[in-house]
Amino acid sequence: MKAVVFLLVSLLAVASCKKISYQKCPSTKELGEIVSIDVAPCEEEPCVLKKGSNETVTITFIPHEVVTGAKIYAYAIKGLIHVRLPVPNPNACQDHGLSCPLKSGVQVEFVLVEFVSPTIPSGDVKVEAQIKDQDGKSLICGIVKLHIQ
Repeated sequence: MKAVVFLLVSLLAVASCKKISYQKCPSTKELGEIVSIDVAPCEEEPCVLKKGSNETVTITFIPHEVVTGAKIYAYAIKGLIHVRLPVPNPNACQDHGLSCPLKSGVQVEFVLVEFVSPTIPSGDVKVEAQIKDQDGKSLICGIVKLHIQ
């Protein structure tokens, strides 16, 4: 049943998704390479995330090592303030489209469906997302600009 829901969400997301620009995280040596970041729904940049809705983020990347386990970390950046965001299931190898172990040099898609809480502040924000491997080393890390409405 989970697979059917995941497939339906993915198909609906394709209808209004947009490859968005991102910047690499400063001072982070990565053991993988981001190919693209897609956000759905998103019509233009910065993507507008609506409170009370689900947003789908798909990160296509290529690991440059065998990955047996991975965890997701996310931070909201407003000015100089970094706030760690809760990730309901931080295990990147479970329920996010990845099937670990990941092979070195083989492109994969990580999918995160996230509920935008009505309690978060409105306005422009940067989000830094990072996936770390089984050894706590950075696999990928990117920063995107978003607008919360």
